[in-house]
Amino acid sequence: MKALSPAVAKVLKRLHYPVEIMLVCVRWYVAYPLSLRNLEE
Repeated sequence: MKALSPAVAKVLKRLHYPVEIMLVCVRWYVAYPLSLRNLEE
């Protein structure tokens, strides 16, 4: 992982989960959006 700015590093220190887990969750959130419109199809 490349170096992060101090502001981003400060925010990431407050996370309850490792950064890798958060990135996987964000990737899934973007790839598989859950909305009522998507569930109807």
